[in-house]
Amino acid sequence: MKNKLVKRVAALLAVAVMGMSVVACGGGNGTEATASAALTEEEYVAKTTELAESMTNVMTEAASLDTSDAEAAKEFIEGLKAPFVEFASLQAPEKYAEAQAKYKSGSEAMIKYLDMMVEMLDPAKAAEADTEALMELLTTIQTDFTEAANLMSAAGN
Repeated sequence: MKNKLVKRVAALLAVAVMGMSVVACGGGNGTEATASAALTEEEYVAKTTELAESMTNVMTEAASLDTSDAEAAKEFIEGLKAPFVEFASLQAPEKYAEAQAKYKSGSEAMIKYLDMMVEMLDPAKAAEADTEALMELLTTIQTDFTEAANLMSAAGN
């Protein structure tokens, strides 16, 4: 089951990274910015590119995860949430506001999904897993990241 869990998490990250790949193609100046104020267009594109790269790196790390070590798997999954938490908190400029709303929704769904995956590492809780809720989260994640990528692409033109 743990191996299956890692594969599910990796698949979701792939969806998220693909959805953000449009952002990575948009360039940017690499400027760091805080999430407390709206970012400039260049800062926003740079930050989303940085976060997409972070998610790609995590996918690479997932391949080497020892699925027989439940504690390591929990720690790894908890660590996966960081870029999504940061991404959800970004304050996009007006040009990208609609895309950011979708990225935020997808990121929040991913965080909930990851929380459920951590709970499922406990065999007693795995038996009680709400598979319907998991499937709804998967759909939300995929839909929101795909729509956000399309909105980013349209805003960049």
